[in-house]
Amino acid sequence: MQHHVLLNLFAIFGVATAVIIICKFLKIRYIIGYLITGVLLSPNTSQYFTNMEEVDVYAEIGIILLLFTVGLEFSFSNLKRIKNYVLIGGASQVFLTIFITAGLIWLLMRPSVEESIFWGFLYALSSTAIVVKVLQDTNKITTPHGKFILAVLLFQDIMIVPLMLFTPILAGAGDSSPLEALLWLLGKLILMGGIAYLLARFVIPFFLKTVMKVQSQEVFLIALVFIVTGIALLTEELGLSLALGAFIAGLIIAETEYHRMAISCFLPFRYVFMSFFFISMGMLLDWKIFATDFGWIVFWFFFALLVKAIAGILAVKVMKLDWKTALAVGFSIAQIGEFSFVLAQSGLEYELISKNNYQIFLAVSILLMSVTPFIVTQAERIQPTFLKLLRVKAHG
Repeated sequence: MQHHVLLNLFAIFGVATAVIIICKFLKIRYIIGYLITGVLLSPNTSQYFTNMEEVDVYAEIGIILLLFTVGLEFSFSNLKRIKNYVLIGGASQVFLTIFITAGLIWLLMRPSVEESIFWGFLYALSSTAIVVKVLQDTNKITTPHGKFILAVLLFQDIMIVPLMLFTPILAGAGDSSPLEALLWLLGKLILMGGIAYLLARFVIPFFLKTVMKVQSQEVFLIALVFIVTGIALLTEELGLSLALGAFIAGLIIAETEYHRMAISCFLPFRYVFMSFFFISMGMLLDWKIFATDFGWIVFWFFFALLVKAIAGILAVKVMKLDWKTALAVGFSIAQIGEFSFVLAQSGLEYELISKNNYQIFLAVSILLMSVTPFIVTQAERIQPTFLKLLRVKAHG
């Protein structure tokens, strides 16, 4: 068994290294390389991984570790500086995207209302990992549109938790009514919030202070992993998700005096966590969908691009910012996010999305992620054309 796991890791990271070197040579983003690696190693492509349950385990590990790092880097002081952008701009973008997507899909395809709303959930999230990396690489992170994009992405990262928890309620899972299920969910969240407060205020600071007396970075890192796995298992026992527990663990540690040390310990591993996540997502894609449903993939690609761009532009205009910023934000967040993959798997489990539509969704998401770096870097160049079309003079 140990030999089997090591062999899998050897194959995953070996293929990933080769693919990323080729991607670097072709100037393709490393995240796309991870997705390509996943497609190559997929049970649908190479037959190396014949057990899809094994792939799901790798995906689960990737999700847990990715959400932990998101929680760890969540700063309340940074949030306060852009709180209006986050609360008003972020909320506007998420709910406008859900409303527009659900409405258009219901009118076009006539699925159930619940399915339409779920598609809105999937479209509401954008790729934090890709967009932030591109903004950093192009020194656009401190620009007006860069700050707004960060705020929107931050709100989306927070929203993944309620969206994941609301999905089973939307599907009508369980014997209770939707209202009872929602109240039960709120009760569990309040209980988890109370436990998290006690852990953050009393237990974990004392525990980490005791650990730091050893003055060993290795022991500190092991203690962090112990905290993450412990809180993740606790949330699962409460009927919530492991990923939510990992996110809460990150938030708790971020509030301690050791958060900078925790970030410095985990940052080198972040790309390993991300690689696990994106490779596992690529593994879930059946490339044959491009042959059988190519027309639908193209249609939904442009549908998602336009809906996300329009919702992003409207969210900026809600904040009464200029058209230049609105267009830059709209185009930059016009892709499907990594956490939408997590939601899609949940939707598949609760039959809110069919297996074929799930594969089309994965294909569209991967294509959108692939073109995102180009769109973000070219956003300012294509603005004048759209501004002329709008006949609006850009301010600022």
